[in-house]
Amino acid sequence: MEKLLMLGSTGRGTTELLKEAKSRGIYTIITDNLTVEQAPVKKIADEYWMISTNEVDLLEQKCREEGISGITNGISTFNISITMELCKRLGLPCYSTPQSWYYTIDKRAFKDLCIKHKVPVAKDYYISKHPTDEELNSIQFPVVVKAVDLSANRGMSYCKNKEEVVKACEYARSLSASDTVIVEKMLQGREYSAWYVMADGEICFLTFGVMLSQTGYPSNCYSITTTCTDRKDQFLKEVNPYVIEALKNAGCKEGIGWIEMMLDTDGHFYVLEMGYRMSGDMLALPYCDVYGFNSYKWLIDIAMGVKHTSSDLPFNAQEKGIACSYILWSKEGGTVSSITGLQTIQNIKTLNIDSRLRVGDKVAAHQYLVVITFVAKDCEDMCSIIDKINHSVHICNENEDIIIRYVDFDVLHGMVK
Repeated sequence: MEKLLMLGSTGRGTTELLKEAKSRGIYTIITDNLTVEQAPVKKIADEYWMISTNEVDLLEQKCREEGISGITNGISTFNISITMELCKRLGLPCYSTPQSWYYTIDKRAFKDLCIKHKVPVAKDYYISKHPTDEELNSIQFPVVVKAVDLSANRGMSYCKNKEEVVKACEYARSLSASDTVIVEKMLQGREYSAWYVMADGEICFLTFGVMLSQTGYPSNCYSITTTCTDRKDQFLKEVNPYVIEALKNAGCKEGIGWIEMMLDTDGHFYVLEMGYRMSGDMLALPYCDVYGFNSYKWLIDIAMGVKHTSSDLPFNAQEKGIACSYILWSKEGGTVSSITGLQTIQNIKTLNIDSRLRVGDKVAAHQYLVVITFVAKDCEDMCSIIDKINHSVHICNENEDIIIRYVDFDVLHGMVK
């Protein structure tokens, strides 16, 4: 009997990967130190272990005893690194390698990779641990200061002068495991993403989308990510060929990957970062319907030793509709007192709700609450579905509804003019 071990119960995509494996008759096991009450997804698996994913030696021993055939995980970056280590010890297939994974966790290394392969990136400045006047005087403001090894904007600051840069560097280093920081030109514009599929060393561009936040809230609270967008042709001409070469040079030979970029006020794209995994916006789900490509099946194939070739890549995928992810963020923190309306929208065709939120949970301001994905016929249909979600779903703390609702429909319509 083939056995698949899933590392971690909280990463997005975990449920979908488990269901895909079970549909193929694979015996599924999930492990971490959370109880079934804390992680209900464990009920989906055929078996679960109460072994933390950081107990690598114990997991290796257990895998050998149980005859595990493959190992995978959701989008957790920590568990991807553990998957690589366990697969190496056990001689099992893994799409990622330490070389290719390195570029996803070290922004400096990724930026240098982009520069080497002519991928456009923001101008940056060298700042030592104890900045000199010459270094600080060379900076053209405004700039962004980033830690090299942190994601989700942790350790990031926007600076307008030298004093702010010095403080921002100290702040980034205080959160980072590295003394290296990135100081680069602050780009201003909309963010976009591109999705890639890899097999046997070949890389296939699948799709391109825009990432939008609601006016008046932090720009990193991306409420909408959708393939209903402009600028795709510009990206394919100016950036895509160089990105593919960079990814190949990084050692990305199998699996799924993406890049994020910004369209600056000068009218050009500048690449920000890459991911060598599925994305937290859960767009892999609607991509199944829109492009006929199942990312979950692809990753399970790899984990179970099914070898893909370049002929399997979706080079000629036909777009059938629009893929959209609508993330409901919190505008205020507090304790969740009620969650209503999710059942109301479940009858929308192709709509999927990903939520671990429960009444009584404590949330911070600007935190993921719910991820909703769906397929729309066109921009008008997409806006109509978003509007229905806005009117149906309510998540409240002790005092008020705390959802950041996306209502900038003119922006979405402008994407297709």
